[in-house]
Amino acid sequence: MRSAIILAGGRSTRMNGEKGLKTLGGVPLVNHVIRRVSGLVDDVFLVLGSREQQNAYAGVVDGGVEMLMDIYRDSSPLVGAMTGFERAGGGYALVTGCDMPFIQVEAVQLLFREAEGHDGAVFLWPNGWIEPLLAVYKVVPSLSKAAELYDKGEMRIRMILRELGDVSMIPVENLKEFDPDLHTLFDVDTEEALREAEELLKK
Repeated sequence: MRSAIILAGGRSTRMNGEKGLKTLGGVPLVNHVIRRVSGLVDDVFLVLGSREQQNAYAGVVDGGVEMLMDIYRDSSPLVGAMTGFERAGGGYALVTGCDMPFIQVEAVQLLFREAEGHDGAVFLWPNGWIEPLLAVYKVVPSLSKAAELYDKGEMRIRMILRELGDVSMIPVENLKEFDPDLHTLFDVDTEEALREAEELLKK
């Protein structure tokens, strides 16, 4: 079983309004992400942080997507991932943000392939930094580890992958083989980045 968990519960403090609902090429950012990943998974979950957000996204989000509410009020990517893991139930889940419109299909396929038989897979930078918001997690151990971290007050989603025993670390150089400019990892988290994304879309 493969799922996609798209996180949209953040407060979008660096943008004016709901980030996932900002339009890129006339299409809401969140729908760009959904369309990139939906054909590669069995189900897609969009995790939101409040009833107000749910109302804002209703009627905008592409069909076939199940909207979930954060299981805890102190919203964070870790809580959003936990919410998605609980609903996904088993197998593996891609976790990503609602603001990554240029995810390459090959990147998702690589992550799922590398995660098989392990606790997950994530892209690794030469300096040791990882990309937890475009990663595949084995659902059951990841949910258990996330709950453990939450109980300790540790809210950084990257710590799930850091503390799981067997995660495949994929050098970013491998991603460059089919995405030389690393557009897969481009996140639209500011108005300036949105303008840059419009230029990329035109190309």
